[in-house]
Amino acid sequence: MKKFLSILFVILLNFGIAYGNPFENNESFDIIMSDNVLDENSKYLDINTASKEEMSNFGVTTRLAGLIVEYREQTGGFKNLNELKRIKGIGQATFDKLRKKLMIKTQIEKKPLYINEANDTLLEYYGFDKKEIKDIRKYLNKNGRINSNLDLMKVLSEKNYRKYKSIIKYDKF
Repeated sequence: MKKFLSILFVILLNFGIAYGNPFENNESFDIIMSDNVLDENSKYLDINTASKEEMSNFGVTTRLAGLIVEYREQTGGFKNLNELKRIKGIGQATFDKLRKKLMIKTQIEKKPLYINEANDTLLEYYGFDKKEIKDIRKYLNKNGRINSNLDLMKVLSEKNYRKYKSIIKYDKF
């Protein structure tokens, strides 16, 4: 049996030498990288373009990736990574982990906020605090709608009015 195995080994060895290495061929392979990998030195994904799958593959939980994409779809995207904290479920500890994986490469324009149709979550996404949301709801319940910048100034402080006036719309046409 030992002699048989030795002969078989020699035959297979000669066969391999005669026909060459099956892995040595002239085929070429292209490496395909996502556009979200910014460059060779970067280890970040662009939060404004990365898909849920790309974020999940990069170590972001599926749940958080879904929340990030939902935020992006509703608001138009992120102008600043600190906006991640506006998403329910992302506290400081989670934010600290995410900012090591995500960055903003693609600049965006925020979608208009239709104030009369916005729910509380959307208002939070745009940066309104709980008091402002409560004041908006109170005004809407009393008056039915916010019709203009003059109405908006009754609800928000002057500072916050200046902050939001360019993105707030009153009617969809």
